[in-house]
Amino acid sequence: MESNKREKEIQSRRTLLIADDDEISGDILASFFEKDYDILRAYTGRETLQVISSHLETIDLVLLDIYMPDLDGFHVLKERQENPEIKKIPVIVMTGEVDIEHECFKLGVNDFIKKPFEDPEIIVARVERMIELYEDRSIIKEVKIDHLTNLYSFEFFKKFCLQFDAAYPNIKKDMISVNVTRFRLINELYGKQFADDVLRNIASYLKGYVNEHKGFASHRGTGDFLLYCPHIENDGLFVKGLLAHLEKLINPSSVHLHVGIYPNVDPSLDKDIAIGRAVNLSERIQGDSEIYCVFDEEIEKKSVFEEELINGFKEALKSHQFKVFYQPKYKIQGPKNILSSAEALVRWEHPKYGMISPGVFIPLFETNGFIQALDSYVFEEVAKQQARWKEELGFYLPVSVNVSRVDVHNPNLEKVILEAVDSCGVPHDKYYLEITESAYSQDKQEILNLVNSLREKGFFIEVDDFGSGYSSLNVISELPFDVLKIDMVFMKKIDEHPMNKDIVKMVLALCKRFGVTSVVEGVETEEHYRFLKENGCDVVQGYYFSRPLPLKDFAELLKKENQDGR
Repeated sequence: MESNKREKEIQSRRTLLIADDDEISGDILASFFEKDYDILRAYTGRETLQVISSHLETIDLVLLDIYMPDLDGFHVLKERQENPEIKKIPVIVMTGEVDIEHECFKLGVNDFIKKPFEDPEIIVARVERMIELYEDRSIIKEVKIDHLTNLYSFEFFKKFCLQFDAAYPNIKKDMISVNVTRFRLINELYGKQFADDVLRNIASYLKGYVNEHKGFASHRGTGDFLLYCPHIENDGLFVKGLLAHLEKLINPSSVHLHVGIYPNVDPSLDKDIAIGRAVNLSERIQGDSEIYCVFDEEIEKKSVFEEELINGFKEALKSHQFKVFYQPKYKIQGPKNILSSAEALVRWEHPKYGMISPGVFIPLFETNGFIQALDSYVFEEVAKQQARWKEELGFYLPVSVNVSRVDVHNPNLEKVILEAVDSCGVPHDKYYLEITESAYSQDKQEILNLVNSLREKGFFIEVDDFGSGYSSLNVISELPFDVLKIDMVFMKKIDEHPMNKDIVKMVLALCKRFGVTSVVEGVETEEHYRFLKENGCDVVQGYYFSRPLPLKDFAELLKKENQDGR
């Protein structure tokens, strides 16, 4: 009931545009409405169109005089007919001439007010009724309420954000994103009923909060919610209140939230941008120890930087700013270490920022979907280079390429890989595909189908970052693969605790038992190398042998190794 009351409060302060070159006539008309309406004025046809264009989202109705200097009312109506955005705004023509009504109706006029003006109450009533008719028509086109949560739908939420700004222009407001992390996993583990209860319980708290503090809440979809409300001075209290509410109703260990708060939203800022910034803040949070993130100057700088990277992406691809580096992999069993393959790693040679680490742009492009285009580029560049080495050196060097978590959901991924490899004539068994363990935990069946199909076509599948996720043993038992790549975190911590050595030994033994190749990355010291060699590791990569090298340096290393009897 409180939210319905607030809707009426917001809607009660509507905006009229009075377009009339007769200033006295316009003043009289404005006096009828100025108590309950915001009034905009225009005195020529051209000015009328300019005011409409700059206030598209806030004008509720136009009162239009036909005979004005510059451009007349007929011209304004014709422009309205051709512009679907302006056409959404109802127009009532003010005239004393009956013979123009037919032409006006043909041009989409909604009603007429007779000049000179008669009963003010009748004029006000006709304007109010026309606005209500248009609002009803607009709302019918949108789904106002999300029936699962009883919060506003996303599109309706955005509409009310604009009206909220217009009704309370002097109140500072925050845009807040609340995200249930790994919501799909909650659905799989606990069932749809439990997942729906989680959403309803979160919605219950958010609705109570906005009813108390004024504002609006929306269920954006799946596990995502949005709030637009007066500025929160103590954002920590809001988050604590939400968590406390959940603890009373459900097992808190099964649900984790990330909250992004974009404070003091500039009313002139496009609402999609404000929403995007709040959502990005909630998506930036890593792990479950940190719960919320508030936009500040540092984040603003980072956002501007990231926006620059996103805007420059297409040109970067076109002009080959992305460079493929190669980190050599060495077989270490036997009397001599042999350069047996390499991993392709992408770097960005930016014209303004120089060499940018993949740790900066890969997560960004995974979020906005650009990673698929970047990976396709790398797939092609690697295959072309393998073909060149075959020509120059007489053999195909196996190279591993990374398949991102986003790629595995692309139904055309297999086709993209095949086109890149087959167009260069590279044998499939020389083209290794690294799929992260975490990708497997997200959608098992989708990954299984993809991996089985690619292996049938002769590709080698490497499980990357093994040991970094939650489902390591499931990966070994369920996912068909050819190479197991042990995450570098084990090598970094191997000297900290004897158990880490035992874990690595166990995984290496499992690889032997299952007949798959073992690879360990992050090998940096002589001690690491000797430990792995003694315990049967097949292949290693890391700074002990070489850092990732630009193409020219790697090609020289490859030629040297080949001459020395690769």
